[in-house]
Amino acid sequence: MKIKNVEEMDYYELLNVRRSASLQEVERAYHLCKATYQKDSIAHYSLISEEERKAILDRIDEAYDTLRDSHRRKLYDLKMFESKEGYKEKAFFRRSTEKLVIEDTADKVSFWRKLIYRLLSPRKR
Repeated sequence: MKIKNVEEMDYYELLNVRRSASLQEVERAYHLCKATYQKDSIAHYSLISEEERKAILDRIDEAYDTLRDSHRRKLYDLKMFESKEGYKEKAFFRRSTEKLVIEDTADKVSFWRKLIYRLLSPRKR
């Protein structure tokens, strides 16, 4: 299993929250991440350089600024999902505003009679 670099992580992975996370969950995760990479934190002691630590903190700030603003978050989600493979092949919702017409029956009464007959008639065994 390959471990991702901070630059390869999306904002949700970086803050370790679900895509459906509330603003409070994002804030809590942000403060936890910031505390993890502060200068006095034992989590990074001699493992990363000062430049790497600052770059990680900048990326955490960027993630938090994006996810706490609902408009920026929607744009980010759209950009992120479009970049994933197979996104354009799936239709999550209908975009057309035209009226959907399946079939016009010339004789509606005849249609309903046939339908009722098939549903209510005894079946042969």
